[in-house]
Amino acid sequence: MKVLRAAAVSLLAACVAGSVQAEPTPTERAAARVHAQDIADLFREACLQQQADPEAAAGWAVAHGFINGTGTRSGREVTEAMKQRGERGNVFARRPDDDSMLLVVTASPPNCVVMGMSMVDGPRLRGRTELLAGEWPGATFTPEPIHSMDYDEKVPHRILRYTGVAEGNSYRLTVVSPLGVARGSAVLGVSAKPRH
Repeated sequence: MKVLRAAAVSLLAACVAGSVQAEPTPTERAAARVHAQDIADLFREACLQQQADPEAAAGWAVAHGFINGTGTRSGREVTEAMKQRGERGNVFARRPDDDSMLLVVTASPPNCVVMGMSMVDGPRLRGRTELLAGEWPGATFTPEPIHSMDYDEKVPHRILRYTGVAEGNSYRLTVVSPLGVARGSAVLGVSAKPRH
C-alpha cells in the first residue's frame, strides 16, 4: 500500500510540475521587455500613424520590407481565421521564417493589428498601450480603459479596451497580453468606425 501511495504522490507531483510554467530567467525577462516594446513601436508606426487605414497600413508594411505572412504557420492560421469570419485583408511578417510578430490589416471591417507570438512582458505592453492612447496626435481617448477582463488561455491574460475620437472617426484600441511575463498571445489592435 505504501508503494502505491508513494507512486501516486510521485505521479501527482510530476503532473503538477509539468503544468506549472517555469519562472522566466533574467535573460528571458529582458527579451520579453524588448518584444513588448517592439510590438508597441510597430503598432504606433504601422497602425496609429496610418489612422488604422488598411491601404495606408499595407503600404507602410511593404515600404518597410514586410512580406506576405502566409508563409509562416501563424500567418496561415490568421489568414484562415479571417476567411472564416468573412474578413478581407492581409497578413505581413518580417521574414518568411519569422512569425514572432505579425501585422494584420483588414479592410472589412477596418482593423490594424500587431500580434506577438514570443515571450512578452504583459504589464509593459499594457503600459505602452496606455501611453500610445494618450500620445496619438489629434485623438482623444478615454483616460481609463472602458473594458477590462482577465481570462486563462494556458497562461492568464488581460484584455483592455480604450475608445477615442480623431478626425471624425471613432476608434477602439485593444490590447491582449499575459498578466505577467510569459509566452502567450499578445495582440495590440485598433479599429476605425466612421461617425455618422
